[in-house]
Amino acid sequence: MTGLRSRHTANEPEQRATGDGKQKAFSPFGLFRPGSANICLCHLLVLTLLLSPIALGFAFLFAEQGGRWQQAHYHYLRTTIALLIIGLSAGGLMILLGASISSALMLAGLGLCAVAVLLCYARSGLGFYSALRGSPLRNHRSYFI
Repeated sequence: MTGLRSRHTANEPEQRATGDGKQKAFSPFGLFRPGSANICLCHLLVLTLLLSPIALGFAFLFAEQGGRWQQAHYHYLRTTIALLIIGLSAGGLMILLGASISSALMLAGLGLCAVAVLLCYARSGLGFYSALRGSPLRNHRSYFI
């Protein structure tokens, strides 16, 4: 007996060293599993605006998997896409109604569309940065940035 004692069995430190949950090397298949790489991919898809339905599919698919901070990020993604859809729909409706009523309503609709897109870009940028660092969001339930 050497005087060194451990509360862990001999197999336990080996398991912790190999299965610590961290990715050792970049894998392209890691983009399609719940995690920070997938969250970053989803934010980039939302930034393109046209590919945001794919990001919404990932957000619904991985909503209950992963840790608490990943679930918060996926909730944030769903909220961002919902705000984009609501803003663009309301702005588009105002533009269509303004075509027959007044040009001021058309300009207000165009402004609402622009605000929705800018809010989406700001939220996606913040989410991408937080996911890249692996940190949780300040308040994932907020509708603002």
